[in-house]
Amino acid sequence: MDLATYITYIIISGVTIIYVGNECYQNGKIYIENFFPNDLKFANGINNVLRTAYYILNLGIVIFTLNSINNIENLQQLIEEITSRLSFIVLLIAFLHGINLITIYISHTHFKNK
Repeated sequence: MDLATYITYIIISGVTIIYVGNECYQNGKIYIENFFPNDLKFANGINNVLRTAYYILNLGIVIFTLNSINNIENLQQLIEEITSRLSFIVLLIAFLHGINLITIYISHTHFKNK
């Protein structure tokens, strides 16, 4: 049952991370380009860096938490273990998104005042 837990966790967390990352990248592109209309290369660079950092950090967390998965004996424990870990990943994604928005806003106000 442990192998099923690992595989399920990796697949679901991977799909979630990729989906959210692509959505934030596509929608964030418009948002960031609006902040930096005179320098689209800079705006795209920021968006690419944010996406890369997002993927690396979340992938690292998924890999790091693999070694602490509890022994699973039945389907209920598998569901509890997966949902517990995925909820952590989703909360982290939301937290990082908030930090990214604050960082972009601060950068925008800094460059706008120059």
